[in-house]
Amino acid sequence: MDSYSWNLTSPEQLLSLLGSVVILIAYYLTVSKPHKKLLYFSLSLLGGVALFFVALIYHNLGFMFLEISWITINAWGIWRVYHSPNA
Repeated sequence: MDSYSWNLTSPEQLLSLLGSVVILIAYYLTVSKPHKKLLYFSLSLLGGVALFFVALIYHNLGFMFLEISWITINAWGIWRVYHSPNA
């Protein structure tokens, strides 16, 4: 049985945790302050980019696909904020 040690100081782990925290903050802002769309999309995109790099480092195709989708959706959201007639 292989033992896996949790190295919380590795750059990949720190990037993964940071990306997750940023996405959770963005989600919280969506629920608690729906008028802050640009902030939500920006933080969510930033978190997605961080997690994409972690997936890239570990060659995790499913996770990379998920994060590319997440990044694309949030980039589209940012574009809509700037190009909305109500902006």
